[in-house]
Amino acid sequence: MTTSQKSKLLGTMRKTAVALGLAFTMLTVWGRDVWAQASPPSVTWTLPNTPQAQAFLALTGMNQQQLNDFLTGKLEQLFQTTDAAGFLRRFGDAQSFTSKGMGVDYASEATYFEVGGSASFALGMDRTYQPGNTQGFPIQGVGLNASLMAGVSLSSLGVPVMIFGSWMNVPTSNYGSMSGSLNNWGVHGQVRLFGPPRSTSALGMLVRWGGIAITTGLDYSHMSLGLRKDVSSNFTFPNDTGLNVAMTGAASGSGRFNVDMITKSIPLDITTSVRLMTLLTVYGGMGFDWQLGGGSSMDLNLDANLVGHSSASPDAYDLGTANVTANVKADPSAAKIRGILGLQLNLALLRIFTQLNFANTNPMMASLAVGARVAY
Repeated sequence: MTTSQKSKLLGTMRKTAVALGLAFTMLTVWGRDVWAQASPPSVTWTLPNTPQAQAFLALTGMNQQQLNDFLTGKLEQLFQTTDAAGFLRRFGDAQSFTSKGMGVDYASEATYFEVGGSASFALGMDRTYQPGNTQGFPIQGVGLNASLMAGVSLSSLGVPVMIFGSWMNVPTSNYGSMSGSLNNWGVHGQVRLFGPPRSTSALGMLVRWGGIAITTGLDYSHMSLGLRKDVSSNFTFPNDTGLNVAMTGAASGSGRFNVDMITKSIPLDITTSVRLMTLLTVYGGMGFDWQLGGGSSMDLNLDANLVGHSSASPDAYDLGTANVTANVKADPSAAKIRGILGLQLNLALLRIFTQLNFANTNPMMASLAVGARVAY
């Protein structure tokens, strides 16, 4: 490739990068809102037509409909179905965040190729939470991910481009009361602009700027999680009879919780790096993520045995069995801006790195990835 051809190619790359930046800025500003849908929790319960159950109903002073409304509310609280849609959206956002930067390399500048792997953990943190606050919980979403990656450099052809591919497939596995599966893949291209030529000078060995790296591609992730767990709850019944009788209830049974999450996104990352004494590379920048689609779904199911107790009698009152179900669907959040900060240790051909991605949203999202690569 001649010098003139290289110059034209780099000029085209720069124009393309500017166009991508403008396009993703518009998508971020006009990104669609979150869409979530939760069907009302369904509670199936009928008071048994037994002397025991009818006697307890008389003790409460309520009619059967009032007792049904009271127990329905308690069962919904037990399975926490009131904000299931919000929980699912935050869970999906955290899972999407785990894939950021796992399948690409912002720091190595391989001449020919590289291979490696990484694992990532993401959290959504409530920015309004204060220590000691009895309302709410600071963690608003969690996600886990892992991936293998490989990259090929076109620099030997005079083109400052890296092509990356990443993949991981973990079939459904059981872990005690939990089960889960994970599948993800990604394809990315990276162009590095304005970087100085490789140099073996003394100054180049001490400090080297890596130029500007522009990375884009496609990320896909699919995770399924299941949990089966025994649950129980105790509560106090209201007493409308005026009699000095205390009444309590208990619900216990087996609950099932299933989540299925699919995320598809196109990232646009703009990063730079500085290598110190060939041993350490510090890199950082910013990224946009445009959610192409996907979504999450969750279903809840609880079978609970209801028992009433009264201070007027040592006997337990069998109130029958209730079933609680709920179904929730949620789209991923609109495009977000995130920061990127990483540190890499360079040991001959081996690269060991840790990388932080963060977004100033509420909940505030952050993911930490660690991994190793061999770059040549």
